[in-house]
Amino acid sequence: MQFFVVDAFTDKLFGGNPAGVVIYDNMDGDKMQMLAAELRFSETAFIKPRDKNRFDIRFFTPNSEVPLCGHATIASFGALLNSKYISSNNSYHMNTKSGMLPVYVNQDFILMEQSAPEAGKMITEIDGIANALKISPNDIGDKDFFLKPQAISTGLFDIILPVKSKEILNSISPNFDKLSALSKLNNVIGVHAFTLDDEDCVARCRNFAPLYGINEEAATGTSNGALTYYLYLNNIIKDFKKDYIFFQGEKMNRPSKIVTRLEFDEHIKILVGGSYKILIQGKLLL
Repeated sequence: MQFFVVDAFTDKLFGGNPAGVVIYDNMDGDKMQMLAAELRFSETAFIKPRDKNRFDIRFFTPNSEVPLCGHATIASFGALLNSKYISSNNSYHMNTKSGMLPVYVNQDFILMEQSAPEAGKMITEIDGIANALKISPNDIGDKDFFLKPQAISTGLFDIILPVKSKEILNSISPNFDKLSALSKLNNVIGVHAFTLDDEDCVARCRNFAPLYGINEEAATGTSNGALTYYLYLNNIIKDFKKDYIFFQGEKMNRPSKIVTRLEFDEHIKILVGGSYKILIQGKLLL
């Protein structure tokens, strides 16, 4: 079995978000979970080629399986391209627990379509969120827009949480037990905090998912896909077929650049993409 460590959403080694990638012929879910726990990346992807255009992919955190993962998808198709399972300037499909999704490969840039976007409930327990993140309830929101926390999904539900400045975003220091309990109560993966207080990108972000064994993540494709849909619903971004840039990971010294796009084909579609760098390639002795 081929094994890779790939830094996703970056064009530099040791930036972005690292993922494990395994290309396998036969492996059961229990062994996948054990390996993901051993590797301890936020997600490890397991890929089984079906034919030249279709791939089964499963995603595991250190403690559980998740239906979809953006950065591990970028890493997976980078590994497939490196191994000559696929070629550049082509489209493919991946079969995930979030459905069959298209992926577009262009040299070192991978673009994936997310699951159909869903707007969940508004989150009203502002004091509880603020307490879990160790910020003030008055820090939540935006200076220019009337934004409120809301559960949004493009494959995984996160609480999309606006805060009013970069300083507030950087000051977040979660109580992870409280944040896990809050995530479980609201049936979400975690909290994706962001601020519009930046001229260099649409938003700067931080992502926390301790319920799934990920205290903080350097780049989250599904969460930034959900944020893109949230900003569209709030009339902050409106243009289709335009690249929107999100920065994440600076607080972890792993700067990441996530690109998203809005498209419309009978319904709204969210695409998420980025670059990657392969750090390790080898074989698993299993």
